[in-house]
Amino acid sequence: MDSDQLLQRLRTSGYVDFVNTCLFDDFAWICPTRSRAEYVDLRTGFSDIFGNSPTDIAIVGSGKYGYSLSPSKDFRPFQSDESEPNVSDIDLVVISRPIFNETWRHLRRAHYNGAVNARRYFQEDIFRRFITVGTDHTNNTIYLRDLAKLLDKIRKAATSRFGITQTIKLRVYCTWTDAKSYHVWSLQKLGEQHGIQ
Repeated sequence: MDSDQLLQRLRTSGYVDFVNTCLFDDFAWICPTRSRAEYVDLRTGFSDIFGNSPTDIAIVGSGKYGYSLSPSKDFRPFQSDESEPNVSDIDLVVISRPIFNETWRHLRRAHYNGAVNARRYFQEDIFRRFITVGTDHTNNTIYLRDLAKLLDKIRKAATSRFGITQTIKLRVYCTWTDAKSYHVWSLQKLGEQHGIQ
């Protein structure tokens, strides 16, 4: 689906339908053969690491369609050449109430133990019931060590088993409702920029 088709789908079907039927389907552009079976294998391999169901793993962002859906990036194509500016990463969604709750517990402990940046960096995301790791500001806190270890395993599996060498960022949501709510909101922002109400 190219960006024009995506916008048309948003106009005709709406944001909720798009998220429910297209965003979290069995396709990911980043899988080298672009096949459903390859994406299912990837999700199964990753779910073994997280201890959840393969259906609770998804690739979003430019790795999903070959271009960004971020409102601030306006369909920027996936950039795999690391010598170019704005090299793309892979946005991996994981649905896991246990991992989310355990990580949130670690972040609360960080806050109460005087880690002044823990609250500032994560409060907005926690409010929306997700936690992101793999970005610069989250790499140095010992309170996310367990989640960082899982991300490291995912990155190694992505390279060795699936030939994906791009950096992976991980977003752990408490529930699918939380993930879908966030992505509906984000697509609404994108749609508003293109005259979709």
